[in-house]
Amino acid sequence: MSVDKSHLSGFDSRAYRNALGSFGTGVCLVAADDSEGRARAITVNSFASVSLAPPIVLWSIDVQSDRFHMFTETSLFSVNILKAGEEDISRYFAKNEEAELSDEQLVRGVEGVPAYAGALTRFYCRTSWRQKAGDHVVIFGFVLDFQCEDGDALGFFRGKYVTHGLEGN
Repeated sequence: MSVDKSHLSGFDSRAYRNALGSFGTGVCLVAADDSEGRARAITVNSFASVSLAPPIVLWSIDVQSDRFHMFTETSLFSVNILKAGEEDISRYFAKNEEAELSDEQLVRGVEGVPAYAGALTRFYCRTSWRQKAGDHVVIFGFVLDFQCEDGDALGFFRGKYVTHGLEGN
């Protein structure tokens, strides 16, 4: 997929990215089974709630991602909000295209959806639809089930990991 960037002539992409970084986000792992049934994951910070009734969430993936086809062709996935202090987990799944959840890291939820056992919160989802948006595809998921624990979440703000939560203030 190619993206038309002709309208961006003179646009400072680095400054734009820095400006976007002033909006603090959470850090999540999205997990799904690949075509061979291996539970694989990718780090994202593009997660958001869309609707409460019905329960729908979204996340997006870069069309150039080495895991693009796996995540855009699956119908079941989980979004796993990372706990504060899990920077190493975030980095590992961000950079390792073959990253699999180990037996110790893996739990399976409703309909066998793979998820990260250490997550603060897990949302088990079925893909509702996908929408191309620039250099990303937005994936909307109907939430089938969820699990949530108490604690602080890992966040990202201006290019650095931060803690979101009551204890991190």
